[in-house]
Amino acid sequence: MEALGLQGGPTPSKGIATRLWAAARTEFSTRGYHGARVQGIARRAGCNVALLYRHWASKRALYLEILKSIWLGNMRQISDLLGESGGAVGVVSAYLETRLSDPEASQILVREYLDGGPFLSELVASDPSIAAPIRELAASLQGGNGHALRSGIDPSMAVLTVGGLTALAAAAQEAARPFLPPPGPSPEDWRRHISDLLLHGLLGDKRPHAD
Repeated sequence: MEALGLQGGPTPSKGIATRLWAAARTEFSTRGYHGARVQGIARRAGCNVALLYRHWASKRALYLEILKSIWLGNMRQISDLLGESGGAVGVVSAYLETRLSDPEASQILVREYLDGGPFLSELVASDPSIAAPIRELAASLQGGNGHALRSGIDPSMAVLTVGGLTALAAAAQEAARPFLPPPGPSPEDWRRHISDLLLHGLLGDKRPHAD
């Protein structure tokens, strides 16, 4: 791996490796790790499987590199977008902008989450610094920037929940289209809707009180 991608994660050098990388992202996003086939990746890239194995030792090695690239790239972009702001508004906005800008990457993350996150766990075990951005975002969320968290909310759990829900929302836009009046919501409509829901919930200030 020789360069940094647009979102901060590693990407391969130009040429067939770039085509294989893009094809693998599409294959993993549509089929998940277990459903993806190296033959499918090679076919999408317009080459043979032997060329894939010249760049990566296995499907597993390729998937780990792509997943790490997405994770690090997303965290880099979220951190850049957060800038000097913080609190719930800043964190939710940064996550939404990042996830919605790359639905394919969001789909890969969602499939990894649904599998129980085995490869993300492996990446963290091999390099604990990969988990550091979550702690930093939790601290930013807890800092409040004038908007303190509601009492009882765990900052780390909140960050992980926001991350998971924004990835799901980004990946599910097309799936939701048949259930909504045409032409359907725009990406900006989704951004406003998800932001409002995450920040204010379904009930707003009219939450039921326990007896």
